[in-house]
Amino acid sequence: MCDPVSIGVGVVTAGLGSLQSIAGYQQQQAQYAYQQQAEQYQYQVAQANATAQYNQEMAAYHASQEAYNSQIEANAAAANRAYQYEQLQLKGEYDKARQQAQQLMVAKLKAQGTALASGRTGKSVALLASDAEREYGRDLAALGTNLGYVRDAYSLQTEQIEIEAKSANAQAAARRMIEPIKGFVAQPYSGPAPSAAGMVLGIGQSILSGVTTGISLASPSAGTTGGFGIDKTGLQGPTNPLAGGPITPGGVGGSAKGFTGSLSGAKAGNPLKGIGSIKKKYY
Repeated sequence: MCDPVSIGVGVVTAGLGSLQSIAGYQQQQAQYAYQQQAEQYQYQVAQANATAQYNQEMAAYHASQEAYNSQIEANAAAANRAYQYEQLQLKGEYDKARQQAQQLMVAKLKAQGTALASGRTGKSVALLASDAEREYGRDLAALGTNLGYVRDAYSLQTEQIEIEAKSANAQAAARRMIEPIKGFVAQPYSGPAPSAAGMVLGIGQSILSGVTTGISLASPSAGTTGGFGIDKTGLQGPTNPLAGGPITPGGVGGSAKGFTGSLSGAKAGNPLKGIGSIKKKYY
């Protein structure tokens, strides 16, 4: 039978165990919340640093882009000036050749006029005129050849200008920064939150432990000898004729029902006769 003390000890045991389970669960929750806050703070710091670095890189990129555009424009302007210079040079050579051609024409006409004004007739005059025409054609062909050389030189020079412009553009492009990409910062993950199942299981185990403790401390029932399972109903043995009271075999681990022998000898004046019969019957 459970006494109040056993019940109280069991309740206290169950209560303390339950409180420990609840406190442990609350501590896990607090630790999990702190971990989440710390990881979130670190994430915000990393995000801010990545943003600041990206802004700096973008500013440098825009500056390099502007410098690149300016250099490309400067290279184009320089190439255009070089083209214009070469074109002027070519134009000057053509103007000079045209003037020379005119001078050759004038010289031919003068030679032919001189031949006609000489008063000669016949083949001699025709020969003089043809000589002037032939010299004019020869000189004009030489002038055309020189213009061809000038034209070739112009083409080579313009090609060189184009090559130099492309090289300057390539150098400008090599100095230009590549457009930066903003760094990726991964979202923090603290793992799953503490489960209340562990707390519930701990409370259940605490209650079971309390019940077990209460049962183990409970007082034995009135019909048992402190848990030995011995029936005490027959321990009211025979009357001791020497003491005048009942014989009580306290601690004997067997049934006392065997002591119900006859004690008639004691009443007849032999106190040991009854005991002997009891002894014989017990064994």
